[in-house]
Amino acid sequence: MKHCIVHLFCIFLLGLFSRMAYAEINQSINEQCSVYINSVSAVKTPSQTVLPKQGWQPVQLPDKWTNHWKNYNGGVWYKIEWNWSCENHARLAEPIAVSIDYINSAGAVFLNGELLWRDQNLQEPLSKSWNMPRYWILPVSGLRSDQNEILIYVNGFAFQSPGLGNISFNNVQSNYEIHQSKIWNRRTLFQINLILSVTFGIICLVIWSLRRKETTFGWFALSSLLWVLFISNVLATETFPYPTSLMATQANLAFFVLYILSFCIYLLRFIETHLAKIEASIYFVTGLVIAGIFLTPQHSIYWVFPLIFLIYVGLFFLTYLYISYRAIKSRRSDYIFLAICLSGIFSFAVLDILLLLSESISDARPLSPYTGPVITFFVVVILGTRLARNVKKVETFNAALEVKVKQAGEDLSSSLNEKHQLELENVRLQERIHLSHDLHDGLGASLVRSMILVDQSAHDIPNQQFLSMLKLLRDDLRQIIDSGSSADNKIPVSPVMWVAPVRHRFSQLMDELDIHSKWAFPREWQAVPTALQCLTLIRVLEESLTNVIKHSQAKNVKVSMTYLLENQLILTIQDDGVGFDTDCVAQQGLSIGMRSMKMRLERIGAELSLSSEQGCTIIQAIVQLK
Repeated sequence: MKHCIVHLFCIFLLGLFSRMAYAEINQSINEQCSVYINSVSAVKTPSQTVLPKQGWQPVQLPDKWTNHWKNYNGGVWYKIEWNWSCENHARLAEPIAVSIDYINSAGAVFLNGELLWRDQNLQEPLSKSWNMPRYWILPVSGLRSDQNEILIYVNGFAFQSPGLGNISFNNVQSNYEIHQSKIWNRRTLFQINLILSVTFGIICLVIWSLRRKETTFGWFALSSLLWVLFISNVLATETFPYPTSLMATQANLAFFVLYILSFCIYLLRFIETHLAKIEASIYFVTGLVIAGIFLTPQHSIYWVFPLIFLIYVGLFFLTYLYISYRAIKSRRSDYIFLAICLSGIFSFAVLDILLLLSESISDARPLSPYTGPVITFFVVVILGTRLARNVKKVETFNAALEVKVKQAGEDLSSSLNEKHQLELENVRLQERIHLSHDLHDGLGASLVRSMILVDQSAHDIPNQQFLSMLKLLRDDLRQIIDSGSSADNKIPVSPVMWVAPVRHRFSQLMDELDIHSKWAFPREWQAVPTALQCLTLIRVLEESLTNVIKHSQAKNVKVSMTYLLENQLILTIQDDGVGFDTDCVAQQGLSIGMRSMKMRLERIGAELSLSSEQGCTIIQAIVQLK
C-alpha cells in the first residue's frame, strides 16, 4: 500500500536530502591530505554562456533560491573555490572524488574552466537532476596545486524550489560507498516500490476482470496505476513526455490527487462501505480540482498547489480515522490489521515531518520509502486472506448445496416413483378402454357376422360350418389378446400386408352375403404410419365394414387407401347401400360404433369424414403423417 507521507517526502525531498548531505560532508581525502573550501558564491545569469563578473554573493550550501531570490525563474552560476594540501609535504597519491547531492532542476559542472558534465536539456523542457546524486573523479594531474575552481550552472523555476545541494570531497572508495547509500535511499527503494506496485496492481486487475463484483481489487489496481505514474516523477531524469516543466508538475499533482481519491475509495470498499452521496460530491469536487490544477496561473501555484496537497492529505487522514473507528467497533481482524498498517504510516509521517522541520537532526534518513513495499505487501496479504475466506465460504456453500441437491434428488425420485405408479394406473385404465374398443370393433364384428349368417341361413347350419365360425371368433379373440398394448404393435412391411387379415375375414363374409368387394391399396408405404396409427385405422375399417354388413343393404363395397399429400393418408370405405342422415346422427349423437371410431381417430390426431345419401355412403379416415 502506498501512503501519504511518501508524497510529502517527495515534495520536501530536497530539504531533507540537503540536511543529510550537509552532515555527511567530509573534506578529508586520507589520513594526510584534505580539501579546503575557501568560498561559495552565486550570481544570477541570463544565459549559460554569460558569466557575470559582478553581483556575486556568498551562499551556504545547500542553497535554495527562495532564501535570497524569491520567485526567480532562470539561471544561476555557483562558484566554489577550493584547494588541497597534505601534511608534512606528503604527495597526493590518489584522485579526489567530488560529489553533489542534487541540482535543481538542470545544470552543468566545470572544473577550472573545463566541462565535467551537463544535463541533456538546459532549456525547456528542463532535465531533472534533483533526484540524482552525482560524483566525478578528479585526477591529480588535472588539479592545480594552489587554487581550484568549480563552476556550476543551474537553471530552474521558482515553483520547483530550485537550488544546489551540498558539495563534498573524498577519496574514491569512501565516495563510492556514500554514493551507493544515497542511490539506495533516493532511487533503489522507489524502484522496488514501483515494481511491487506494478506487480500487485496487475494481480488485482486480473482478479477484478474475472470477478467484476469484487470492486475492492479494481480500486486497488487503479490506485496502483496512479501511484506508479506519480512515483515515476521521483525516478525520471527528463520531463518527457510533457512539453514543459510546468505541465509535468501539474500532471504529477493530478496523479497524486487521483491516487488519494482512488486509494480512499479502495479503503472504503475494503471495509464494505458505500457512501454514495459523499462519494459523488468528492468525485465532482475532484473534477473541479483537476481542472484548476491545469488552469492555475504560474504565479499562483506557489500557494494553490500546496493547498490542494494538504486538502487531499486531510481527506486521506479522515478516511484513516473512519477506518480506525470501524475497526474498533466491528473488532474484525482484517479491519484491525488494516488500521494498524495505516497507523504505522502516520507514525513514519510524523517522524519524517520532524526531520524536515528540525535543523538539529542532520544525519537522519527518511523512513517513508521503506513503508511503501511493506505496506503494499501487507495490504495484498489482507486481500488474499479475504479472498481465501470468500473461497472457503463458497466451498462451504457448495457442500451445503450438494447436500440439498442430494435431498432434492431423493425427493424428486420419490415423486417420480409416485408419478410412475399413477402413469401405470392410467396405462392400465387406457388399456382397458382400448380392450373394450377392440372387443367391440373386432370380436363384436365377428359375432355380428356370425349372427347374421345364422339368422339368414335358410337351412340348419352344419356342425362343421358352425365349428368354423367358432374358430374365427377364437382367432379374433387371440388377435385382441396378442395385440396387448397398441404401442407395442409392429408396423407392417406394406399396406397390402397390413390390410390382408381384415380383407380375408370380411371378404369371406361378404361373399356369403352376395356383397361384391373391391380393395385398392398401394404396394408400398409412401409415408410410413406409426404402429398406433395402423392399429387405429384397422379398427376403423373393421367397424365401418361391420356397419355396412349390418345396416347398409349394399351390394358393392370399395375399400381404398390413398396419399392425398406426401404426408396425408386417407382410408376410404364406400358402399351403395340405403345410406343414412348424417345431420340427424350428428344432432342425436353418434352410435356406439361411430363414436368409437371418432374417439380412436382423435386420439392419434386424425379426422373422421362422413358423407351419405341413397346409393352412396363414404366414410373417410384422414391421418396426418410425420
